[in-house]
Amino acid sequence: MIANPCGHEWIVFLTQQTEEQSLDAALITAISGLADMQVFALYINKHFNPQTPPTLLNVDSQIEQFAADELMHLLDNVSKNKVRVSSAFGCITTYVPVYYLGTVIGLLMVESKDELPEGTTVLALHILNVYANQLALIHKSRLDPLTELLNRQTFEKKVIEILSGDDFSTKNIALKESKNWYLAIIDIDHFKRVNDNFGHVIGDEVILLVSRLLKNNFCLEDYVFRYGGEEFAVLFQSDDKAAARGVLNRLRTNVAEYPFPQVGNLTVSAGFLELSHIDMVATLVHKADLALYESKNNGRNLVTAYSDLNVVDDIVNDDGIELF
Repeated sequence: MIANPCGHEWIVFLTQQTEEQSLDAALITAISGLADMQVFALYINKHFNPQTPPTLLNVDSQIEQFAADELMHLLDNVSKNKVRVSSAFGCITTYVPVYYLGTVIGLLMVESKDELPEGTTVLALHILNVYANQLALIHKSRLDPLTELLNRQTFEKKVIEILSGDDFSTKNIALKESKNWYLAIIDIDHFKRVNDNFGHVIGDEVILLVSRLLKNNFCLEDYVFRYGGEEFAVLFQSDDKAAARGVLNRLRTNVAEYPFPQVGNLTVSAGFLELSHIDMVATLVHKADLALYESKNNGRNLVTAYSDLNVVDDIVNDDGIELF
């Protein structure tokens, strides 16, 4: 599809996308369809955080990938100058910012022999802004309304993406570096007592505060979910099982030491496992739950790995629905 002068077809196409991956693909195809934009690199900050460097979207770009500090410098320049053009060694490079609510969250870098027509640049800017707005809508649809953590429906999709290698962050070379993905299920101990003794308003406040402690404990590239009620799920990267246990124990300690208003001190229990092979999402959650139950049954305020249970996984022939 080649864009018409106003780019109407691409605007409609972008706003029809309801999944992040399909939206990314639509943007790359839209930019490729613009005149004189065959050699380009798209950098997007999907965390909408101005302190976080954007990540390359079209990983097969012919343009050499920039380092994080170089990208932040470029973002600063396009924030001040909007579209920026430079020329060196017979090549013209055009930098087009990606805006969301007035903040630059990425840029389009285009290399060409001649300077791009103003109409093409303006159209690219318009398409990029539509993409950013649609990306934000998709992001908001994934959030739990109380905690603003990712919701349970998003959890299942994200597990499948990670296991299949389609997750955006797994394609980032800087994040791969031999790290493994882990799934943890975390539960607030004796939470029913909080609701019974202090009411649901205080109970919601406790959930909100634990959510903030969870966010602060994990990296931006990790995924934190409100799985249901007082239960949370985390998909995170770590070097090995010992390091993953250390991350979860740090969270457990931070929660135990936190002075919750009116309630006082609370604890959490956790169970986790490495996502080392493809399996049903329900099976993976069940394994993490078994490890969580072990923590609960041994006095709570503990972290247990599924591999600590020495459970022999039975291979069962099942005619049910498979993961893929």
